[in-house]
Amino acid sequence: GIQREATNPESVVVYTEPPAKYEVIGIVTASSDAGWTEQGDLNYAMAELKKQAAKIGANGVILENIGTSNSGGVISNGVYIPVTAKNVSGKAIFVFSNEE
Repeated sequence: GIQREATNPESVVVYTEPPAKYEVIGIVTASSDAGWTEQGDLNYAMAELKKQAAKIGANGVILENIGTSNSGGVISNGVYIPVTAKNVSGKAIFVFSNEE
């Protein structure tokens, strides 16, 4: 798609179903193991996904995949604790208003 001027990540809307009128700009992916919980990991990954989309001028993302991967582990008091990351990907899109 056509790369557009960067947008504000906070204005990027995440869609689970495609909106009525849009143009695909590109594919975006993100992952995170920075949260204290799985939901925290997902929140960080979704925020990064919005940032990636905003950089290329998208005002929306059609969410295509949410997954988990093993990102290594840590040893604490002699016990190995696996660390997992949340991975998200989708299509960065520009959603047209009804007037466009």
